[in-house]
Amino acid sequence: MTYYSLKSDCYVRAYGEIGYISRPLVGIDKITDSIGAVFLSKPQYTPIYIDDMVKSLTGNFDGVEETELKEDAVSFYNDLYEDGFLNVGRTPQDVADSCFVYSTLKGKSAYSDGYVTDVSSEKFLSDYSKKRPFLFTFHIELTSKCNERCVHCYIPHECKNTDIEHDLMIKALNQCKEMGVMNIVFSGGEPMTHPNFCEFLRYAKDLDFNVTVLSNLTLLNDEILSALKYRHTSCVNVSLYSMNSEIHDSITTVNGSFIRTKSNILRLIDNNVAVQINCPVMKQNQSTFHDVILWGHEHKCAVILDYLIMARSDRSVDNLEHRLTTEEIESVLERIAQNDVTIQSNIKSGIYQSKLSSGSIDPDERVCGVALSTMCMVANGNVYPCAGWQKYICGNINDSSLQEIWTSSPAINFLRQLRLRDFKKCLGCEDKKYCLMCISRNSNESKTGSVFDVPQITCEAAHIQHQVFKVASKKFSHLVP
Repeated sequence: MTYYSLKSDCYVRAYGEIGYISRPLVGIDKITDSIGAVFLSKPQYTPIYIDDMVKSLTGNFDGVEETELKEDAVSFYNDLYEDGFLNVGRTPQDVADSCFVYSTLKGKSAYSDGYVTDVSSEKFLSDYSKKRPFLFTFHIELTSKCNERCVHCYIPHECKNTDIEHDLMIKALNQCKEMGVMNIVFSGGEPMTHPNFCEFLRYAKDLDFNVTVLSNLTLLNDEILSALKYRHTSCVNVSLYSMNSEIHDSITTVNGSFIRTKSNILRLIDNNVAVQINCPVMKQNQSTFHDVILWGHEHKCAVILDYLIMARSDRSVDNLEHRLTTEEIESVLERIAQNDVTIQSNIKSGIYQSKLSSGSIDPDERVCGVALSTMCMVANGNVYPCAGWQKYICGNINDSSLQEIWTSSPAINFLRQLRLRDFKKCLGCEDKKYCLMCISRNSNESKTGSVFDVPQITCEAAHIQHQVFKVASKKFSHLVP
């Protein structure tokens, strides 16, 4: 007798012709064909006897003998067990769950910079979504209210005054469930300021979503911690700008914010709640950001950098006075390449070369993943392509269902038609594969809101990154410069 169950930090979805299983907190995933998707649908979070799963499979495979089907099922589920997705035991009591805990992590990071952690899986899903868009990640701004006033924030401070209504939030989550969404992102403002934050978080987990919370963590308390640990453990993406309290607080403009944020990061780690640190690099912290990387790696937290902060969502640009100049960007990138062990490891392993290998630029290549697998909603129900692009309204779920917006919105379908050929200055650019061009950033920074107005600093930053990484790769003889 054999019983199987999903690990409690494991998620399964079917998208058209493929099945997908993922443990995002430990960085493993797997893609199957349509037959594999049927097999993936049978294990649950509670132990199920193999014969019962086989019986439920028989209706999907006419003409296949049950003994043959069982052999295939046992082989399939044993492979998933060996790969780390399933628990197994001889009795239900023997099926012991093992899930994400910091003490068992082998690498330096608890969480990668994306939900799909295998390069081949990432590329497959990206290519698949280009042919058949599916909503994989839905980002919900619970509130625009925030207890900090970060100098670089893309939300105008005078707009930080709205909470999402209870029924609207439940409606959005239910519609995401119907569409097969895997990842839900809770953000703000500061999402923990919402009076129903814990209720929303538990409800999302009851619907079997992988939930990521974007927070400054200054409001963490026992109730919120309990909700973060409920069922599937959440991941929290937290902004930490410097290990120098004065510099961090000068960016948040709230005295004491560094102490609260740092101590609550450690509290989450002690409770095995995965933490990813986001560290936008700007003038204030350009000389100290690297200490955040070292501190994050010391505590097995991935640290994600962004050195091109975007203009505000109302197209005002006053916050860009804090953005790095091209000279400062070069200095920052050189420091990263020279000192950051993760970047060095990626260079050594050839990850950059595999992603940025030589070859002509395809003018029919898409320029962005928005509207292909991701979308965002803010507190009033307006739906946008992504969080920072709140002038580009694709619909409102008070008026149309999320499914209708995803499939029929003219604004969404316009974005799906965009190709690299539409950006004339990008064609033939030798730095294109190092470019962080973002159509949301383009629009926010454009006086007219055009997605085609690529800021000059975007081009300059791509050239700098190309040159810096080219020099760095020369240190490793097995790579082609």
